[in-house]
Amino acid sequence: MITGPTGSGKTTIFDGMCYALFNETSGKKRSGAQLRSDFASPQDETSVEFVFEHQNKTYTIKRWPKQFLTGKNGKVHEKKAKVELTYRELDGEKKAITKIPEAKRFIDELLHLTAEQFTKVILLPQGQFRNFLAADSGEKETVLRNLFGSELFEQWTDLLKAKFKQANEKYQTKEQELKNLMEQADFASETEAPAVWQTELKQWLTTKNEQLAEWQAELITKKQLSEDLQQQLLTEQELATKITQLATINEQLMTLETKQTEQEQIKAQIVSLKWAQKQQPLVDELRKTQRELATLAQKIPEKSEQQRLEQQRAKQLATDLAKQRENAANIEQQRYEMQNLSAKLGLYQEVKELFVQLNEAKQKEQQSLEKYTTANTKIAEINEQLAQIKLALNDGADLEQEKYRMATKLVEITKLDQKSSDLQQRAAKLKTDNEELVKATKAAETATTKARALENELAQIYLNKFIQQLSAGKPCPVCGSLEHPHPGEIHSETQISEADVKKARATMNKLVQTKAALASSYAERQTEYEKQFTEFSKKVRELTAKDDLTAKSELAELVTVLRKFAHELDQKHANLVQKLAFLAEQKAKQSELEKELVQQTELVETFKTQQQEYRLQKQTLTTKCAEKQQQLPREYADQNTAEKQVELWQKDILAYEQQTQQLETALKTAEQAQLTLATEVKSLTDRQQTLLETSTALQTELNENCTLANKTLTKLEELLAKVDELETLEEKVAKYQQELATVKGQTMTLTAQIAQRPMPKLEQTSEKLAQAKEKVTQLQEKISALTLQVTLKQGVYEKVHKILLAQADKLAELSQLKELVDAISGKGEQKLGFERYILQTYLQEVLVTANERLTQLTNGRYELCLNEEIGRGASSTGLELDIYDEHAGKRRSVHTLSGGESFLAALALALALGEVIQKKSGGIQIEALFVDEGFGSLDQNALQSALEILQSIEGQNRMVGIISHVTELQTQLPYQLQVVATGERSTLRYRTER
Repeated sequence: MITGPTGSGKTTIFDGMCYALFNETSGKKRSGAQLRSDFASPQDETSVEFVFEHQNKTYTIKRWPKQFLTGKNGKVHEKKAKVELTYRELDGEKKAITKIPEAKRFIDELLHLTAEQFTKVILLPQGQFRNFLAADSGEKETVLRNLFGSELFEQWTDLLKAKFKQANEKYQTKEQELKNLMEQADFASETEAPAVWQTELKQWLTTKNEQLAEWQAELITKKQLSEDLQQQLLTEQELATKITQLATINEQLMTLETKQTEQEQIKAQIVSLKWAQKQQPLVDELRKTQRELATLAQKIPEKSEQQRLEQQRAKQLATDLAKQRENAANIEQQRYEMQNLSAKLGLYQEVKELFVQLNEAKQKEQQSLEKYTTANTKIAEINEQLAQIKLALNDGADLEQEKYRMATKLVEITKLDQKSSDLQQRAAKLKTDNEELVKATKAAETATTKARALENELAQIYLNKFIQQLSAGKPCPVCGSLEHPHPGEIHSETQISEADVKKARATMNKLVQTKAALASSYAERQTEYEKQFTEFSKKVRELTAKDDLTAKSELAELVTVLRKFAHELDQKHANLVQKLAFLAEQKAKQSELEKELVQQTELVETFKTQQQEYRLQKQTLTTKCAEKQQQLPREYADQNTAEKQVELWQKDILAYEQQTQQLETALKTAEQAQLTLATEVKSLTDRQQTLLETSTALQTELNENCTLANKTLTKLEELLAKVDELETLEEKVAKYQQELATVKGQTMTLTAQIAQRPMPKLEQTSEKLAQAKEKVTQLQEKISALTLQVTLKQGVYEKVHKILLAQADKLAELSQLKELVDAISGKGEQKLGFERYILQTYLQEVLVTANERLTQLTNGRYELCLNEEIGRGASSTGLELDIYDEHAGKRRSVHTLSGGESFLAALALALALGEVIQKKSGGIQIEALFVDEGFGSLDQNALQSALEILQSIEGQNRMVGIISHVTELQTQLPYQLQVVATGERSTLRYRTER
């Protein structure tokens, strides 16, 4: 038994146990974050650790809710929720789970219960002990399935449903396939029944096949006639073609014979052209010789003139070369002066470089002086900044402590803000509870008034009966008088029975008990709320130090002040953080400035030494510059002037040398050209003489040939111009001879083939053939169209026939499967599925065990039993519970039980569940039962009975934990876990008394 004063944290033990297992509290009224103590310091981490034993294994699970903590740096940071579950395997290996989803799956598989189911059968939270008792069939089925492991039946049901669905889909697919085939067949029928449609189609196919046979026999006859006419037409067309060809060839022969004279003239022309062709080489040679003589006659004078011009040019070049060589002495003098001046050009460069070095030394001396001055100035600035930083650091020495104090207050504000949300929820709940209490009070008063009225009416009925029974001489049953002078008036009777009065009294008692339970619950909540609010108000006033707040201040006002104070504190904290950040920057800057001060001091010494070095270097370079300037030629002021003079001399010398070389080369070229031209003139003259002799000989030979052929040179020229036509003329003669021979041969052949037959009448034969082919085509089209229809419909007929045979068997199987699925799914008249039927059996066994307890608890008045009525749906059928009332002699719903009666029934049911489940092979083990309050609603006898039952299960491997304020329980239960509240904290103390 768990004992302790109100608000000490008894229910928190159950909340912590449920939170450790399922990540939620037992009553679902508090989140994990709300489990954190309001009195925990900002640095203390909140966690719950639960060690439990299940099926001879020990498990340790530890959870941390989401919370806000203050770190070592004083900043508030959020720590996320986490979990750690550890246990050992049989071989001793330690296992650990640290992921929240994985831990949830492990606990669900280990206990076979969800958090909601856990609070229905193992842990009965405060005010929710009747959850499983009053649950509908659907909710009970879910809980019992996990407890008794009936998932196999559910899976089997789902498997059969899936099998039926698959089979039905296949059947419907085939039905649709039948419809599609019937539509594709394009067969007109008055019925949609596949079997009738199939018979009609078969008759149609028989008729059409007979018609096809007739048409095919007729087609054979028509085709033979068409083939005979086709052969006749081919023969007649061949004869007509030959007759036409003979007429055409005779015309060609007459045309060729008229061209005989023209052919003789062409032959004579061919003889003359062949003679002229033989003279062609001699004519070509003569023409070539004459052309070359004409060229030489023009070329010889030109070459002679070129020779004369080259002689004049060579003479002039020799004169120019002699004049050029007269200036050789002057050029040599310039060369000598140029070499002397070139040797001294380096001095100019040396002097220039010395002046550059001198200027650099002056600049470095000046730069060193400026750096020396800058470094001294920088040292003064650094010293001034260091003095300012030192003052600032002295002023901020106490800011760190102030920051920590503010952070602590911010954490406290966060807790108080969460507390205010909880108080607002409590206030809303109190308001709802008060409204329910007012309604319950009114209902109880109404029921009391009604019960009293019925009692008065019943008393009046009994009184009327007494008055009616009075008679003279008989004693009055009330006063015993034998005389009755003034009997009471008989009022009109109403139909009121003792059962009606008992029912009204029962209703009154139930409503009065409900009102008392609500009043007790409301008082407890009101007390708890006032305590929490007082603590909250005190902390807000202490934290904010507001003079206008008192112990009577409203919650809304406190929340407003708290949030305003939090906002102000946030701003102050932010400003303080900025100041501390600034001081940290200043401290870092101080270190950097001190380092820079050392560097600048070293630089001052370095620059001072550099100035002395640069001053000595400047004096040395000035002396060297003066010495080098004394060695330079005076007529040239600077290096540029001297270099220009050297460049001028170089140009003159180069021009002289180039001009002399050009004249020498030109003279040699002119002399060589003169010799070459003299040789060419002599060679051309010799060639001219040889060609004249050759030309004379060729001309003589050509004249003799013309005389022999009786031709003139002019005629020869004409014939030579037409020699290219010779080949064409020869081909023309040969072609004529060939055509003439061919035409004569064709004439003889065709004449023999025709054999004097007349021209046939092709139109008549063609018309007959066209008519025969048209009849064949028409018949073929009819046969093809009908054959296509028959083939398509025959294919459809065979497919439909095959499907109909298969569908008949499938339909019988499907009907049987449908009946089976409906039966096990609870869709029958009883609305009771196979799994629920199995669970109903289990529940019936639980009820037998529960009734043993309940009969003892209620002195034999009540028994739990299954409701045998069929509900509106599956969710309200099969596992609904009724209570049999021995006093009333009938059943009624468990929802009609009073608070105390419901608690006893729920307690008996929870104990029975544990006992029955542990007897079942393969079932889960329920080794504990926890009850949070509920005993306060029992009278003295019921309480004693409940206590005896709880004590009777001790030593049966079951643990029962209860929370209660009832004194009788505290005095009779020896094992107690006492929650001791001391100031801001609660501690546990275990007590054993025998």
